[in-house]
Amino acid sequence: MSTDVTTTRADLVTAALLGLRRGGPDVDAAALPGVVGEAVAAAPAAEGAARLLDVVALDVVARRAGVVPASPDATPPVPAEPEPASVAGPAARARLTTLLAGSGELNDVLVAHWLRTAAARGCVAPPRLLPELLEWTARPASRPHLALVQAVLGTRGHWLAAQRHSWAGLLDAVPRDAAGTARAADDARAVVDDPQWSKRPAAERVTAIEAIGRDVRRDDEERLARSLADRAATVREAAAQVLVHLPGAAFAQDCARRALECVAIERRMLRHVLVVRLPQDDPTAPFERVRSVTGGRRGHLLRALVAATPPDVWVAHLGKDAGTLVRLDVTDDLGPLLHDAWQEAALRTRDAAWAAALLGEHPEWTHLLAVLPGPERAAAAGAIAARSTTSDLTNARRAIQAGRALDAPWPDAFTDDVLRHVVAPPVMPEWELRHELPTLAAGAATDPGTEQRVRAAADRCTDDGTARVLRTLADTLRTRREILEELA
Repeated sequence: MSTDVTTTRADLVTAALLGLRRGGPDVDAAALPGVVGEAVAAAPAAEGAARLLDVVALDVVARRAGVVPASPDATPPVPAEPEPASVAGPAARARLTTLLAGSGELNDVLVAHWLRTAAARGCVAPPRLLPELLEWTARPASRPHLALVQAVLGTRGHWLAAQRHSWAGLLDAVPRDAAGTARAADDARAVVDDPQWSKRPAAERVTAIEAIGRDVRRDDEERLARSLADRAATVREAAAQVLVHLPGAAFAQDCARRALECVAIERRMLRHVLVVRLPQDDPTAPFERVRSVTGGRRGHLLRALVAATPPDVWVAHLGKDAGTLVRLDVTDDLGPLLHDAWQEAALRTRDAAWAAALLGEHPEWTHLLAVLPGPERAAAAGAIAARSTTSDLTNARRAIQAGRALDAPWPDAFTDDVLRHVVAPPVMPEWELRHELPTLAAGAATDPGTEQRVRAAADRCTDDGTARVLRTLADTLRTRREILEELA
């Protein structure tokens, strides 16, 4: 047996990995550091593997328990200022305590409801719950609610968040105001104009271009146009996407010119049709879909060019309004491609007329509802939900998707249409309705009448599992109503 003496942590690890014969079974207690050596010397005598395991165990405990705390700063932080806002009362505090200890999307809906209600009524979170609230905010699923959290932190909460880097970083992620966005864009312009710009990592170049895009100006065209020839495809794509948002930019005008050349109206037989011709292939086009697709490149280029063209240009070019154009037949089965590009352009330019026209032909494109003004959005969503007097799963899914674009609370008629589609045969399966439960709980009204109608729908439902989900929805609506009362 070897008589080597193990005296360092590295030797202990070596002995444990390679074996006692090769790594050394004996331990010199006097050679071990500090309290570890003292503990080994005082431990009952053991040999071989038992002694090695004792030493390793003592060493691990010493490393975990013996961390020396960092020296405090010479000057402690300035205490928080007194809280000027009113603090949520005992009942609301107890509710928030329970919610912050919970988990799941439905629980997050209730936390967000608590935060939104407190902010609207000028209340801040209780001081003793601030650490839990900041920890809840640190979860990825909570990021959409950062602004709500910031609104209820109060003076103490902001002071506490500043004491920990991870919490302070969360609050820094709240969307900037106009002045902050402009400052970030100015900083990005300085980066782009730096002579060392091309040597920076591609991801950093993309970030700078995107920052400019959030506050793009006429004098940005030249610096963005330079990036269209960047060696990195991601940088070229980012520059192209910003330039199409810049009215009058040469790149945007060129995209529109090439798109308009590809589409015309012709009279065939007794009706007008849209005649679409694919553009010439252009491997240098700075559009991701054009580069990444091996087949159908010309079709993808056409889609990119049309998406980059403001939709209202088509009205002047083709001489018909948006509603008429989207109803026309398209040659060569290119209608889906053309309409898909139009909807992307409508989203980018927030063109309500084109969004409404496309929704008339494609009610499944519920994301276009967000482009419509409030009253029109509610009317369009209601039309989608009430589109069919018969119910099926497609109508149920479409109605719930439309509800995501509506402001809460939903109109009673819209909620009734959703419930009708959910419970009418074929009943929406339990697993699918449970997935949609957070959307329903956040959108439906909290008044007792809505809760009763949900419970009545559960009683009519022929599927026990789906009925249970509806009763959970009713219970959640009641909880939301109680939160309103507790924060009154």
